[in-house]
Amino acid sequence: MIFDTDVLCAKRKRFKNSNHTRGENVKQKRDRYEMHKYWGKKPSTDLNLLISKYTKEGDTVLDPFSGYGVFCCEAFLNNRNVISNDLNPIANFINAQLLEKNIDLDLLKRQWLSIKTEFEQFNNRWFEWEIDKNKVQLSTILRDKNNIPIKAKYRINGKRTYAEITFKDENIRDFLDFEKEQEIIDWFPDNLLINNSRISAKKGMKVSDIFTKRTLSCHARLLSLIEKYSSGKEEGLLKLAFTANLANCSKLVPPIKSRGEMAPGAWMTGFYIGDTYLENNVLLYFENRLKKVIDGKKDYLNAFQDCDDSLFSVEYNNDYKITQQDAKHLKIESESIDYIFTDPPYGEAVPYFEQSVIWNSWLQLTPDYKNEIVISNSKERKKNNTVYQQELDSAFSEIRRVLKFNKLFSLTYHSLSGMEWKALTNACIKNGFELVDFKWLVQKTFTPRQLNRVKTIKGDVLVTLRKTNIVNINEISDQEVLEILKKHITCCLDGKDLETNEIFLKVMELIFTNRILIKNIDLLEVLSDNFIFTDNHKWRLKNEYVFHRVE
Repeated sequence: MIFDTDVLCAKRKRFKNSNHTRGENVKQKRDRYEMHKYWGKKPSTDLNLLISKYTKEGDTVLDPFSGYGVFCCEAFLNNRNVISNDLNPIANFINAQLLEKNIDLDLLKRQWLSIKTEFEQFNNRWFEWEIDKNKVQLSTILRDKNNIPIKAKYRINGKRTYAEITFKDENIRDFLDFEKEQEIIDWFPDNLLINNSRISAKKGMKVSDIFTKRTLSCHARLLSLIEKYSSGKEEGLLKLAFTANLANCSKLVPPIKSRGEMAPGAWMTGFYIGDTYLENNVLLYFENRLKKVIDGKKDYLNAFQDCDDSLFSVEYNNDYKITQQDAKHLKIESESIDYIFTDPPYGEAVPYFEQSVIWNSWLQLTPDYKNEIVISNSKERKKNNTVYQQELDSAFSEIRRVLKFNKLFSLTYHSLSGMEWKALTNACIKNGFELVDFKWLVQKTFTPRQLNRVKTIKGDVLVTLRKTNIVNINEISDQEVLEILKKHITCCLDGKDLETNEIFLKVMELIFTNRILIKNIDLLEVLSDNFIFTDNHKWRLKNEYVFHRVE
């Protein structure tokens, strides 16, 4: 029987994609992408569609700012050759744990039992408390900014429910005296944070200051035991769970006061320690994180098994490479990449390296702060808007160099601040990329930054571009650009109200089509100064707003 290989390939892709999609519909987030709390993960369903649409099996794809590695993982599962690159060492560490196929989860569990046997006694001594002459394990302690304990939660013996206690004066003295008397004998990091008021990293503040003595001591002992009882790839997964647990058991966990004094919040960004914080039991929380890591690894390994068991089984002959290179100087052969996807750094939105110190320091990894592409409020770093634009241009020049001619490059971004979106747009235009498509990546949740700024765009815009010959660029004055934008937006709003997202896409199309470089124009300012933002969070022409109100 003769098969049409193209048709067979298409059927196989449809089966694989439907398989992934079914999983996404049942559960919005795949377990393999819940193993660590690294920022900026994009929906795997959307990335799968890009991989299917713009590449074929055996192609080589690149993400120069890979972060957690969602795109690279999906591409690898879809039988593409993958280069996952990030300058941040913790990102590469996460990628390595995510993409590894040869792992013995039974061995991992046995190693954890050995670790737990020794660690449990140590951890319990720190979190043990006596209530009605019965000893219990405190799961969470509410403490104030002076580290004074206020309340605690504990599990009632033999039950799944929790009870609360309030500390009396004599309890407080006992609690603090015990903590004071203890000596931490295991190694822990004392790296200085980079002074940056925007992320509440104060001058002289150390990584160890983020933890209480109790959680610092327990984390230090846990890490020493992981290194004593584990090795190789299994040790990597235990350390992945360890780093994922650090913020959970730090002073960075705030209570959501609207839900109750001890309702747990989550660390988002920065090193702000509030008037009160929640101190969590390291062992209890670590076991939860380890379960997430094991579930995530099973999910990843099962994805290969699902394809092998399918009617159109996949013969994997692809490979992946994890590199830690400066995106401005990639050590990749020119015109060797078939497709590039990336989520580039959003200027000052997340100073990744500065915040990743909570993970890098414990693993004794040293980030290359000098070459990070970022806008930082830290004066010592000298990473301002101008440097960000220059470095982004260099990175996009490298993207152009390694990408094959006439091949595609997709990127996402959500910022509407004048510096960030224009820097990305200008870098694309300067480096000879032609607009092919743009849309929104659908998100179920939004960042606090997006939620708190009602005028900004929601979600991420996905722009796909083609590498073409570099042609003339339309360099005109700011005043001319301003008039063009005002006229275009007025035309778009003629007779209808539009959300910021809709206007943003229409402006993007105009700028890319006409290859207009933006200098000192802030799109959000253009909207705010010249149009009305209505109560239903849409933009309207000023004269139409007056007309409707008179009616």
